[in-house]
Amino acid sequence: MVLSQRGRHFSFKEKVLGQYFTPSVVSDFIVSFASLHLKNRVSACDPACGDGVFLNSMVKYGFKEVVGIDLDGECVRKVSGVIKEGVDLYVGDALRRDAGLGDGFSQVKENYFDLVAGNPPFSAKYGRVSDQRVLSCYGLGVGRRSQAVEVLFLERFIQLARVGGVVGIILPDGVLLNLNYRGVREFILNNCRVLAVISLPRSIFNSRSRTVSKTSILFLLKGGGFSGDVFTAIVESLDELPAVLEAYRLGRLTGFCHRVSITADSFHPRSYLVNAELNFNFPSVKLGSVVDEVFCGSTVYGVRRMFTDSGLRFISAKTVTRLGLDFTKDERCYIEAGGSMDKLKAHVRVGDVLFVRVGVGCIGRAAVVVDERDLGVVDDWIYVIRSSGVVSPYYLTVFLQSKYGRIQLEQAMRGVGTVTIPLRLLKEFVIPIPDIGFQDSFRVDYLRMVDYRRSGDYASSERIFSGMLNRLEEYFKNCV
Repeated sequence: MVLSQRGRHFSFKEKVLGQYFTPSVVSDFIVSFASLHLKNRVSACDPACGDGVFLNSMVKYGFKEVVGIDLDGECVRKVSGVIKEGVDLYVGDALRRDAGLGDGFSQVKENYFDLVAGNPPFSAKYGRVSDQRVLSCYGLGVGRRSQAVEVLFLERFIQLARVGGVVGIILPDGVLLNLNYRGVREFILNNCRVLAVISLPRSIFNSRSRTVSKTSILFLLKGGGFSGDVFTAIVESLDELPAVLEAYRLGRLTGFCHRVSITADSFHPRSYLVNAELNFNFPSVKLGSVVDEVFCGSTVYGVRRMFTDSGLRFISAKTVTRLGLDFTKDERCYIEAGGSMDKLKAHVRVGDVLFVRVGVGCIGRAAVVVDERDLGVVDDWIYVIRSSGVVSPYYLTVFLQSKYGRIQLEQAMRGVGTVTIPLRLLKEFVIPIPDIGFQDSFRVDYLRMVDYRRSGDYASSERIFSGMLNRLEEYFKNCV
């Protein structure tokens, strides 16, 4: 199988020593939420148990038969030393449906458990499964050359649950909203009732990696039929999870809890909030229809990637800040004119909007090329939005970084570890077109903001940007 014990699966270090683990507040929430749908709390299983946090929650909430499986024998031995009673632990690959015949856990039965819950490995870090012996055992794997490991674990969770049992699983957001996973969502709707989808903050995992997947919790009732309205919540802090549980238990909807009628197009809560948030009471158009062009920058890598002490400005994603282009953020300031990195198509013009298209923490940042001092060549982490004059670049830049831009960004982002936004989806962004006077008001403030930042007065620059952002959001708050 492609997933080796040491190289491709969660390692002992990552699971137990804190490089990657599920906080107990999350596992407790999942088990307690799922328990609201179970009359009997008898059997529970985590097929990728890792550090045992879900097993501990299952015991804590009264499950009598608790089973944990993991590929990493060292990890299982560590868990067995911590959880002394009430849990059966097995070393093996839970994705191998025939594993019970010779791997020592034949008593792990399909269509048996009241609850199957956990946080399986993700393909963004651990690769895809290509072993045909494994793929042929899954409806979501048969006939494919490979499949994402989290998708196979999702189906495995469903296989292990009894009819009427509950699945609670943490998944990367891509499975819930990306177009290429639509078939997975159709499979879910055909086999389960979707009970709830809870969007989690990106920072929930304790990881030393700079790239952390954005995830959500998916709750399913096996064999439940038509999903109807589904409970959704967008959690910005783990401290909000108890309030989400209480809102669900009492049937109350709050500012971050909603009920929506989902389809296979998307399961993600933000997909269903966009339309409500962007229902402006004046003309709105798609970005691609009001700009001359939108294109990606260009650069080279390897031995041809050379920087100089003078020449053309090199505009990297680091230099694109909400306070304008700041070349002090990247020591790689210049490239040779006419050299290997001087890409004619990547030259910017005054009035262009530069939009960072990739990378956790920087995707969605935008800045205007305000004058000749900002001219240069943009790298391939950046989209260049060239205005046609219908919309002010200064207004557009602030809008893209407002909450109205961010909710569209989060819906359009693709990828699990390294997130990006496809050009075609950026062009689909809904841009309201207010009167020209309101748009022009941002030009003066934006240029003042850049002047303060260039002089080193970042505090004044930040105040101006915050003022523009608040003014724009308050204006649209009264127009939706």
